[in-house]
Amino acid sequence: MPTSSDLWRGVVPPYRMLDPGLLLAETVLSETLTELCARLPDERSASRLLNQALRSTGAVPQLTGRDGRWRVAVAGSDPHAAATTAVAVLVAAGGWGRIKRCARCGVPFIDRTNGASRRTCVGHAPGRPTERSRMGYK
Repeated sequence: MPTSSDLWRGVVPPYRMLDPGLLLAETVLSETLTELCARLPDERSASRLLNQALRSTGAVPQLTGRDGRWRVAVAGSDPHAAATTAVAVLVAAGGWGRIKRCARCGVPFIDRTNGASRRTCVGHAPGRPTERSRMGYK
């Protein structure tokens, strides 16, 4: 009999299946992600917060199929429900280590890289122009 951790083995980095929900999470769940980062490494406390967020959004995940591919989708139009569900699936599949704070500015972000090696938010990604460089400063 498979264990609950075996259920998510098919969800592997870079988590492309979850990308729409995780990108949404970085936008609409900034307060929740900040609080999750503050509670980690206490995973039990973080899980209580995430479960509370799932309940408060009324998230109802459903399995949907299209073009021979299956995905977990969230019924309804509440973006918070879809984003919270994506974060929960990510944690179930890859653990809490993918919810991080930017090493440069402290903004929470979700690391979807293969090796969970990202250290900075999108605004500080290598090769991406910063606000200062766009304004002509070196």
